[in-house]
Amino acid sequence: MRTKNIPSAQWRQTFDDLSRAYDGALVSLEIVGDEIGAQSEVVDQSLQGISSDRSGVMIRVAKQRAMHLEHRVPNPKEVRIVETDEGAVMAVEIEETEGTHTLLHFRSPARPELFDAAVE
Repeated sequence: MRTKNIPSAQWRQTFDDLSRAYDGALVSLEIVGDEIGAQSEVVDQSLQGISSDRSGVMIRVAKQRAMHLEHRVPNPKEVRIVETDEGAVMAVEIEETEGTHTLLHFRSPARPELFDAAVE
C-alpha cells in the first residue's frame, strides 16, 4: 500500500480522471474529526463524481431509491490517494484546514485501465 500526496494545482485534473475511471464504482464515505469522531455518510453506493473549485471539493454519490448525496468538503488543505501496491485506488483522503478528514473508500479497488469504457 502507498499514499500519494496530490499538489493542489493537480486536484481538478486528478478528480476529473478519477470521476471518469471510477464512475459507478461502489464507494463508502466516512467523515473523521476530533469533535465528531468517525461518521459514515454512505456505505457501498455508486460514485457519480468528484470535483473541485475555489469553494472546496464536491463528492457526488447515487443513493438508493433514486436519491443523491452531494458532500462538500470546504477549505481542503491536503488530498491524498491511497493505492494498493499494484496501483489500484483504495481511497481518496481529503483533509480540511481545521483537521477533519473525508475518506472516500472504494469497495473493490481496481486499476482504472481494467474498466471497459463502453459499459455504462
